[in-house]
Amino acid sequence: MNTAVGVDGCKAGWFYFRKDQTSVSFGVASDLEELTSVLPKNSRIFIDIPIGLIDSGSDERECDKAARKALGRPRGSSVFPAPAYPVLKAAEYSDAKDLSVIAIGKKLSKQAFNIINKIREVNNYLLSSQNAGYTIREIHPELCFWGLNKRQPMKHSKKCSAGFEERLTLLENHLSNSRDLTNRALIKFRRSDVAKDDILDALVGMVVASTFDNKLKTLPATPQLDSRGIPMEIVYTEQPNNYAR
Repeated sequence: MNTAVGVDGCKAGWFYFRKDQTSVSFGVASDLEELTSVLPKNSRIFIDIPIGLIDSGSDERECDKAARKALGRPRGSSVFPAPAYPVLKAAEYSDAKDLSVIAIGKKLSKQAFNIINKIREVNNYLLSSQNAGYTIREIHPELCFWGLNKRQPMKHSKKCSAGFEERLTLLENHLSNSRDLTNRALIKFRRSDVAKDDILDALVGMVVASTFDNKLKTLPATPQLDSRGIPMEIVYTEQPNNYAR
């Protein structure tokens, strides 16, 4: 298995867990260029950010609708509609709302606008020559946990202590030293730079990224391509590769 990386956006940039053979490390990169600069070619990078965007129309991405349906209530609410591609040009929320109405007839949520810079960064990176040699695919942490939990959504919100423990216990079933890795990351980084749930989200992304191709699944099963040829999909697995370190 090539180097597998799970990535989640954080206040300091991008928090990641990285698996090389049997060793796991973690860190923060200010941008994707910094992250990939220390990764070997053919690395698999699974990132919690919308990848592949619609240009216009009244409907949203099929992958978002499918993930929301799979998770049900209340976890499905964590899958917010991805912005339309023209919205990436907006610098202010007021502009983003207007551009969204023009493109799809709906205003952009504040939640989506808060990560618009990261959405723009990833999608621009995929269209550049810099991404050559890397496999970068979209995940949604709650869908990853759902898959690892035999297609059952988490009972508690990840923001509360019960939800944090619920997800960490599930991760331990697939990566025995998950608690140690999580605790080390919690100690190393300030919460003002990396939130607690950023750490779990990146870790579950790494677990999925380290899974053999024939065990990976996507929603929808046959992804659509956006107008730039980028798949609009969300990746998950129900049968990750178990390892101890």
